[in-house]
Amino acid sequence: MALTREEILAKRSVRPRKKLEVEGLGEVFLAKFSAKQRDQWEKVVTGGKPGHVNLDNVRAKFVEMALVNEDGTQLFKAGDADAIGDIDSDIVQQIVSEGLRFNGLSGDAVEVAAGE
Repeated sequence: MALTREEILAKRSVRPRKKLEVEGLGEVFLAKFSAKQRDQWEKVVTGGKPGHVNLDNVRAKFVEMALVNEDGTQLFKAGDADAIGDIDSDIVQQIVSEGLRFNGLSGDAVEVAAGE
């Protein structure tokens, strides 16, 4: 039997999380992006311009979006990417690499989002 509208929309509150041990940082939680968040990520990467690639602090912006508290609430506030960008790149890259995998995005997600 097909799912009802209510059953499908009930999935809005479900955001799977994954515990990640980051060398040099410790334990963090990654969240799966909702469809809306994935669109937001693609907008970050393209700067809202199809065929364009915006690399301005892009790793830090991904970390800002992908890390959550254990209960699934956002860990960072909008605008925290500037401070995250000052963290050691090896630490940030560990989170980005695993976060891209966890969200079904390839390592070349920036290029894919830009339509290259």
